[in-house]
Amino acid sequence: MVRGCRFAGDLGVYCLEPGMTKWKSWLRINMTDSANISANEEREELLTLLQRSRERYLAVLANISEETAKLRLDETSWSILECAEHLAAAEGLMLRSWEKLATPGQTEHAKDQVVRDSAPDRQRKAQAPERARPTGRFSTLAEAREKFLANRQASLDGVRQETGLREKIVEHPLAGTLDGYQLFLLMALHAERHAAQIEEIAARVAAGAAGAHG
Repeated sequence: MVRGCRFAGDLGVYCLEPGMTKWKSWLRINMTDSANISANEEREELLTLLQRSRERYLAVLANISEETAKLRLDETSWSILECAEHLAAAEGLMLRSWEKLATPGQTEHAKDQVVRDSAPDRQRKAQAPERARPTGRFSTLAEAREKFLANRQASLDGVRQETGLREKIVEHPLAGTLDGYQLFLLMALHAERHAAQIEEIAARVAAGAAGAHG
């Protein structure tokens, strides 16, 4: 019998050896290993981004006094404390939606780049979902910081433990349907976005104080 091979999609390459009556998968194991390596690489990337954005956010907060945190630039803007409250609340909500509402499914990987481009871009304005808006949950910046840290640790633990980030989807009120990789990517970049916002508010508050004393 002449050896022949056929490709069976995600199942791998199946070949029929001389003297055999059944197709033998000789590349299935290798292809599965490659998929696992890719998933592991994505997991490590998410862990790095979540840790890096956490450290950037904490570094920004380290320079903010409790007094400054409560100041608003105007009646329509958020204070630094309100930004911190929103970030802590939003992370908790996204994490709980993943844990309780995720269903089997997949999204286009092209949406990864949409998240990368839009989440940290403060030129793209969006109304925060009602449940994530500041309502006075915390009386101090320290309290908001600790809640964020607890939620971010839970997010890191979730990424470490989840084996199917690309195999489940969840609905986000602004971003639409996201898989697990995209949702945790959004969490990481969301912290970067608000770290930049807090830096901007603090700089403008400082400039206003300097002008008042100039």
